[in-house]
Order: sequence, then structure tokens, then C-alpha cells
Amino acid sequence: MTRRLFLFEARRLVRHPLVWGATVLVLALQTFLSWDQQPDLTMDPINATGLATCLGAAVLIVAGLATSRDGRHGMPESLAGLPGRAEHRTRALLLAAPLVAGVAAAAAMGGYLAIRLLSGPAGGRLDPWEPLTAVAAAVLAATLGVAVGRWARWLIAGPLVVAVLGFLIFTNTSNRQAGWLLPVMQVHRPDWPDRPSALHLVYVLAAAAVFGGIALLRHRVRPAPAVAVVMGLAVAVPTGATAASTRPPAQFPTNVTLTLDHVDSRVRERYFGPGAHRCTKRQGLTYCAFPGYEPWIPLWEQAVQPVVAALPAAPRTRAPQVRQMSMSWSFADAPGEVQPPMSWGHPDQRRVLAEDVAFWTTGLYDSAVKHFTPSRRAALCDVRGQARTVVALWLIGQVSPPEARRQLYVDSHQGRLSGLDWGPAEVGYAKLLLASPGSRQKVQANWDTLMKPSTTIDQALPLLGLGREFNAPMGATPCM
Repeated sequence: MTRRLFLFEARRLVRHPLVWGATVLVLALQTFLSWDQQPDLTMDPINATGLATCLGAAVLIVAGLATSRDGRHGMPESLAGLPGRAEHRTRALLLAAPLVAGVAAAAAMGGYLAIRLLSGPAGGRLDPWEPLTAVAAAVLAATLGVAVGRWARWLIAGPLVVAVLGFLIFTNTSNRQAGWLLPVMQVHRPDWPDRPSALHLVYVLAAAAVFGGIALLRHRVRPAPAVAVVMGLAVAVPTGATAASTRPPAQFPTNVTLTLDHVDSRVRERYFGPGAHRCTKRQGLTYCAFPGYEPWIPLWEQAVQPVVAALPAAPRTRAPQVRQMSMSWSFADAPGEVQPPMSWGHPDQRRVLAEDVAFWTTGLYDSAVKHFTPSRRAALCDVRGQARTVVALWLIGQVSPPEARRQLYVDSHQGRLSGLDWGPAEVGYAKLLLASPGSRQKVQANWDTLMKPSTTIDQALPLLGLGREFNAPMGATPCM
């Protein structure tokens, strides 16, 4: 009897448009949200697991409605003469709903990861427990839906449970460690230590067993479901408590001067200990990436090499090393380095890396950091009217069109913000220089003169073969 009911309910669930509609929605939406980011095997499964709660919500509602079907609209009287009991139908749904939910979640997660892997070089390290948690969360949603459908037969019961769980998951950032007691925990950053993903997976599966037993206990107290509840709780309580005791690295205010001693010991060991980086030399430049992020080195090279190739021979030998670092570790700034972040892909990131190389090599970065007085906590370094500003923007233009914007830097040792300020005249001359034939030879031949802070744009125009087209006075408080 249970076998036939199982096949019947499985067919109904497989054909249900809400289940597969949610599966397609999750896959499409997650792909859209990450389309401009390079695949990161550390973060992609975590992000997809969080969004897969939409699929879990659909499964919970569908399973709850299917379970409560035999208690609505005169169905109890109609089913009274049949040999199958309500307990058989509950058991069949406890087999069918988790199976269909797990297959749907596996299709969504597997499809998403396949799309990400095919969309470019993937960085990071895959934690296999993370995608499995998405499947386990869908299974938990199915068993919870059956339990809700058996114990609360109102049509609104399932959506109410979904609303409450959805609110708690949405506000997971404020739940602190208690968030690990929910089916999914999205609070994570790529520069944090490993998550207790294996423990959390066991916790979710144990919770699914608990709700499955609770659903069967609705009919009568029997040893098997009672044992399932007790054993599930015996596993869920310690694993949930252990996972919830895992704290993320402490976060500090930006106005606090940090040192390596402030950093969580797990972070120090992974990102600052021996062997924290994997380094390689490409076309004379050294690139260092965290383990697992080496496939991104050619992408960094695409943003760095065009700038370095435009330099004269001597400055090219002094080009900064490219060393991956988290943007939250401002104390780790080091002279002679440019630091790509732990995410990659957005066009602005290529621009920022090219800007870093250009400002390092032209001396503008050092000028920005030095442009302080003890009474000022933040300042912009006014580099308008200087020839080296035009050259720096021209170097950036080898990768991305120069723009009239401000480039900001953090002086981590003083806890202050500094930056470079230029205007439309500098951008205009940089664009003219980009369009001028032989501009690279002219810049390289006059490099030493152009790099002097005292050399104005008007003085540099004959050296660059440009005519005067913009008014480019020196800044009110020039940064030298």
C-alpha cells in the first residue's frame, strides 16, 4: 500500500509546477546575480545555498498541502472506506517529498556550479559539504512541510512557517552564532576561515529526521518514529551547538589602527603564515595568489601588463609586485606591492588594479600618503595641473578609459584616508595622448622630466606633441 501511494505522490510532486518553477527561478536568479563576477568556489556554493531557500519554501508549501489534502472538503468521509490509512499516506509523502525536493535542489545547485565553472577560470577552494547542504535543506523543508500538514491542517499553516523561517534567514546577519541553527547560514566572507559546514550538514539532516518522526507521531505513538525523534535530537543538539559556537573573525572599526596581532589566529595561520601565497613570475613581474586562486593570475596580468609595458626600461624593473590580499586587512599594505582583492570580474576591479600600478610607478601614491598634517584626519592630494597626472591617466588608459574621478587610499599606519584629486583637463589631455601616434615613445623619452611634481601640463605639452586645448592650472594646494 505504501509503495503505491509513494509512486502516486511522487508523480504528483514531480509534475507540480511550483517545485520546478522555483528550481528554474533559483538557477536563473543566482546566475544573473553573479554574472559579472569571476567564479569563486569558496563563495558560490554558499551564495547559491542561501538563494535555494526559495526552492525549500516552495517544497514546504507543496508538501504541506499534499499532506493535508485528505483532511479537506469531505475527504475524510470519502477515504474512510479505502483500505489505506492516513498513516500510510504520511509515510508515502515522507518518502516522496524529500526525494523530489532533493533532486530539484541537486539540479539547481549542480546546474549553477556547472554554469559558473564554464564561465571562466574559477578561484577559491570548493567545500563539498556546502552544496550538499542545499540538498539537505530542501529535504528538511519537505519533512517539515509534511509535519506541518499533519499537525496543522489549515491552508495558511505552510505559508506562515515559510514566512517566519524566511524572515529569520533574511536577518541572519543579526542572529550571530544562532544563525547556524537555521537550515542555511549565508554570513561568510572569502577571507574568513573555514565554516563548520560538515557539522551543519549533519545538523540539518538530523533535523529532517526529527520532523519526519513528528509527522508520523501525529497518528499514534509507535517505537520507530519515537526512536527517530529521539535519535535525531541526540544528533542535532550537539552538532547544532558545536556549529553555533564557531565565531567569525572579529571585525574592527575602520578608525582603529590594526596590527597583525589583532587578527584572528585562524586568519593569521592561513593568510599570513608560511606558504600563505603561491607565487609565479610572468613577463618579469611576480604574481602571488592565495592557494586556490592561482587561476586568476592571468586575469590580473591582463590589467597590469599593459600598464607596465608602456613604462621605460628602468621604471619597468621597479614595477610593484602583485600580491593578493583582502581589502579588510588594511594593515597589510606594503610598499612595492599592488594588491588584487579576493573577488574578481567586475570591470571596475580591472580599472582599480591598473590605477594602483600607474599611481605607484608615477609616484602619485607616495604623494597621496604623505599629504597629511597632524591636524587633518583625511585629505585629498590635489594633483591637477601636473604632467605626471596626465601620464598616470594615460597609463590607466592602456586598460580602461580614463575618467574624471577621485582615487582614494587608506593610510593604514595612521588610520586616515587620503586620495588623489584630478579634473577634466587631465582626463582630456590623457585621451588626446592615447589617440596620438608615437605617444609611448614620447612618454618614455621624457619620463624623468614628466615625473617631476614641478613639471606642469603646459610645460609637458611640447614634449608630448600635444597642443593646448584645456585650461589646466596647478591645484590650489598642490601635492608634491
